[in-house]
Amino acid sequence: MTVIVFIRHAQSNANTQQILSDDINSYPLTDEGQRQAKRAVDEVRKIIFLNFSKIYTSPILRAYQTASILSEGLNLVTVIDDRLKERRLGELNNKKVNMIELMKKIAENRSNTPKDLESWDELTKRIINFTETILSTRENVIVVSHHDPIKSLITYILDLDEFSGLGVILPNASMTILKCFNQNVKDCRLVSIGALTLTNEILMKLKF
Repeated sequence: MTVIVFIRHAQSNANTQQILSDDINSYPLTDEGQRQAKRAVDEVRKIIFLNFSKIYTSPILRAYQTASILSEGLNLVTVIDDRLKERRLGELNNKKVNMIELMKKIAENRSNTPKDLESWDELTKRIINFTETILSTRENVIVVSHHDPIKSLITYILDLDEFSGLGVILPNASMTILKCFNQNVKDCRLVSIGALTLTNEILMKLKF
């Protein structure tokens, strides 16, 4: 069995300003974001029996800072992996965008897709590729990434497309946990989606 704990980065200045950004070195964690990351450390300690080998993270600042707090609190090495980056945003980068309204327009007419926005298929392929790499190692790991990369993995496992999975919302510093018994990502079981607290019910699913 392999367990992968995907954690969305904690709150950053981009979140509070409602800005989309795939910039590497912009938008650090807020004070609240730092508190969220520390609470995530406390939650992950509940499943320390899984003997995590390391933390993988997106290189983007808000994710890397989240991973650094986890690394310090859990005494785990951090490894940067570009496959965990934010979705490439194209002309949406560093802009305030109502994503629900935008997705509605794109669903109605694909010509409304913003220029150079990474397609859902491209995004899904790179996050699946990353996950397959982890499954081949058979190590339990923690992964810090962004909303859309983690969501693309969820929709892939649930056999949903970008539009039918629109209601999947992942809070900052939330945990989406996979429990896998082979190297086929599609066969992985979703133990949690965007959980902020590892409840007794979640813990039981990870113990057995």
